[in-house]
Amino acid sequence: MKKINQNQINKIDGQFSSKIKKLYKDRDEKVVESIEDSVYIFNSEIKNHLNKVLQQVYSSNPEINSNDFYFFIKNSIVPNAACYGDGMFEIYLGLFTKLDSEDELAFIICHEIAHKLLNHSLNSISKKVASVNSKETKQKIRSLKRMEYGQTRAALSVIDELNIDFLDHSKEVEAQADSLGFLLYSKTKYNIYSALSSLEKLEKVDEMILHHDVKLDSVFNFEGYPFQSYWLKENTSLFDTTEEINEFSLVSDTLKTHPEIEFRVNKLIKDFNLESNNIDIEEYITKFKSLKQISHLHSIEFTLDLKLLDVAIYQLIEKFNNKEIDEGYYYTKMAKALRLIYEVKKNHELGKYVPFKSRFSDEKQLNVIRLFLHNLELNEVEKIGLAFCAVIESKKINNPDFNDTIEFFKSINN
Repeated sequence: MKKINQNQINKIDGQFSSKIKKLYKDRDEKVVESIEDSVYIFNSEIKNHLNKVLQQVYSSNPEINSNDFYFFIKNSIVPNAACYGDGMFEIYLGLFTKLDSEDELAFIICHEIAHKLLNHSLNSISKKVASVNSKETKQKIRSLKRMEYGQTRAALSVIDELNIDFLDHSKEVEAQADSLGFLLYSKTKYNIYSALSSLEKLEKVDEMILHHDVKLDSVFNFEGYPFQSYWLKENTSLFDTTEEINEFSLVSDTLKTHPEIEFRVNKLIKDFNLESNNIDIEEYITKFKSLKQISHLHSIEFTLDLKLLDVAIYQLIEKFNNKEIDEGYYYTKMAKALRLIYEVKKNHELGKYVPFKSRFSDEKQLNVIRLFLHNLELNEVEKIGLAFCAVIESKKINNPDFNDTIEFFKSINN
C-alpha cells in the first residue's frame, strides 16, 4: 500500500500539489489503521474468487496496467464498491451476498477501474482543494465571523461544501465510469446484459439491507419462557417528539457513491444500443453460489467478532429466514450471540457495542433489536439463553461450539 500510495503521490503536480499529496499520505496512514482494526477481510477463498474475475478483466484488457492495483474486501453488509484513485479499491462483503453472478461482479469491477483510469478521484480532490483555498471561500469565512446570529448553521453549510471526499462522484461522473467500464467489460467473456442487472441491483440498495421484519416476539418466544411485551416497550421522556427532526437534512443521493442508477442504466442502453434485458440469469448463478455462501458466513462472523450484536442478530434472522444459512449454523451462532450479550451486559459494556434506539434513525429493524437488548435484564438473558439452547437440544444439533454454550447457560442458571 505504501508503494502504491507513493507512486500516486509522485504523479501529482501543479497548484496546491503539496496539499493534495498530504491528503493522500494521511489517507495511507488511515488505511494501515483500518487493516489493523480488522476493517478488511483477508480470506483466501473469497480472494481466489475475486482474483479469478480480476484476471479475466485484465487478460481481456491488456492495456490496463494493474501493477499498482489492490482490491481490499471490506467488512461491511452494504452492497457497494469503491475506487480511491491511488490504485486502492474496495469491494464490500455485502456486494458478494447481493449479486447473482461473476458477470455482475465483473462489471462493477470494470466500473471502478474506469474511475481510476479517468482520474475521477484525483480530479475531484484537486477541485475541492482549490475551492478550500480560493478567495471566495476565505471571504465566506470572514463573513461568518461577522455574523451575530445563525453562525453555526452557516458554518455547517460551508463545511459541507468544503468536505473533501475521495468518493465524491456526481451522476455524470458515474455515467462516464459506466461507459468506459462497459467498453472494458464488453471485451471479457461475460454477458453484456449483466452490466444492466448489476446496476439495477445497486438501485435497490435501500431495499436490500436492514428491511427484513425480524419478528423478535417469535424468535425469542419459548414454551417455558414466553416473550415479554415490555422487552419492546419504549421509555418516554420530556424530550421525545412525535416527528423526526431533520433540520440539517441532506439529499439522499449526496450520501451515495453510486447515484441516479435509472439515469445511468438508460444511458448505457442508449449509448451502446442494448436491447431489453432478456438474459436467463440462472445460467450464471451456479458458479457464484459458493462465493455467496462464504460471504454470508463471514458477514455474520465479523459482526460477532466485533460484538456488533444488533447487526449480528439481524443478519442471523434475515439470512436464516431467506434460507441463506442452514439451521445448524443459525442456532449455533444465535446461541453464541446470546452468550456475548450476557457477557457484555454483565460487564456493563452493552452500550459500547450496541447503540440505543434512536428516533432519528431510519434503521427500523435495528432499532427494534437495540430496544430489545437494552431492555433485557441480566437474569432475563440467562433464561432466554437457556431456553434457546433447549430448543437446539430438541433438534439434536451437534456442534462443539454449541455444546460449550449450553454448558455455559446451564452453569449460570443453577
